[in-house]
Amino acid sequence: MNGLQFGLLLLEAAVMATLVLGLFRARSVLGLSPLYIVMGGFQYLEATLSVQVELWPGFVLYPASSVMFTANLFAVLLVYLKEDATEARKLVYGLVLANAGLTLVSLLVSAHFVLPGGGVNGSAALGAGEFINNAKVAMVGATLLFVDVVGIILAYEFISRYISSFYVRILSSLLVIVAFDNLFFVGFLFYGTPGFAQALVSGMLAKAGATVFYATALWTYLRFIEPRGVAANEGDVADVFQLLTYRQKYELARRRMIHDTLTGLYNRLHFDEVVPQALAHARRYEEPLSLMIIDGDHFKSINDRFSHLEGDRVLTLMGATLGAEVRAADIACRYGGDEFVIALPRTHADDAVALAERVQVRLREACAFASPPYPWGSVTITIGIASHPADGDFERIEDLVRVADMRLYEGKRAGGNIAVWKAEEAQTPLIGQSEVARV
Repeated sequence: MNGLQFGLLLLEAAVMATLVLGLFRARSVLGLSPLYIVMGGFQYLEATLSVQVELWPGFVLYPASSVMFTANLFAVLLVYLKEDATEARKLVYGLVLANAGLTLVSLLVSAHFVLPGGGVNGSAALGAGEFINNAKVAMVGATLLFVDVVGIILAYEFISRYISSFYVRILSSLLVIVAFDNLFFVGFLFYGTPGFAQALVSGMLAKAGATVFYATALWTYLRFIEPRGVAANEGDVADVFQLLTYRQKYELARRRMIHDTLTGLYNRLHFDEVVPQALAHARRYEEPLSLMIIDGDHFKSINDRFSHLEGDRVLTLMGATLGAEVRAADIACRYGGDEFVIALPRTHADDAVALAERVQVRLREACAFASPPYPWGSVTITIGIASHPADGDFERIEDLVRVADMRLYEGKRAGGNIAVWKAEEAQTPLIGQSEVARV
């Protein structure tokens, strides 16, 4: 491996990252125009510089494409995350227009070489070919650039729905776009030539390495230098970036609104909104829907003996146990106090009972193997189960809840630590005896 070339590539990436972050940090004094101008110039250089580096035999990369192109995506994502939609739009349009404008100028300049009297030191043909080829490459780069800079925002928005880690969201978004750009750009330059596959692999590895570097720099900057967050947006909501930012903020606010802050499960608001729709769907398509109501046994005694903070630990443990056992399609909610409810679409009563048994076992194991041990020892739960249509053709979710609640209190009267799923009989206790753990 050529250590000097590799070190120079790292230095180039560090300079680019420092330049972008430094100009962005100085925006309160200089504004963002210097950053936009610099990035526009580097974008054109990225598309036209043909410098090659061979790190090791057979592995050839283009520093301009690897370092400068990825830096532009890094800058767009930075502005999008820390500024409003208007600023993100300015940078995107600035990069694209700068690239298109310089491409047009290059095409006009290349005309001098083919006109009488043109050329450089008698090398008219060489000069014309070089300028025209660079202009063509820049045109393709300008087209891809617009797709890339819009794509990085779309990718970040999409990935944010499924990945909670801020660093992984940044890295994944950049990797998706550099992979897309590398495929099309290398395809334009080398498709049909013997070196196509090698150029594709070399370009992807080089850009992936730069992506990791820039993602780490961006995460470090936002984590330790500036507080992370998305600024409030104002302006024309018809703009695509304004809509995306608004949607992200709306979905974040909605997630907070429908989740219980202590347990992380859904709350009563979400239950009242979604579960009636699930019942209507079950009735329409003649599918089963089961409902479980779970209540902690002797929860008040734990609060009184060990404090409300320990009571919160019990609720957190119950919520974590329930959340780990349910499917993605199930709707697990904290219903109120120490009472939880789980709606189970496409689930018969027997399968709900099996889930109740698993939950009880997992809860017992969590208490038994806790390190350090919980001061209250272990906790048990009582579960009432009702199922549509086995228990009746329920038109309202309130009626299904009422049946499950009646069975819950039947289990409480039987001593707790039990699941009840039939009206005419109380079933055998799930695990052990109902009791408050001894200290």
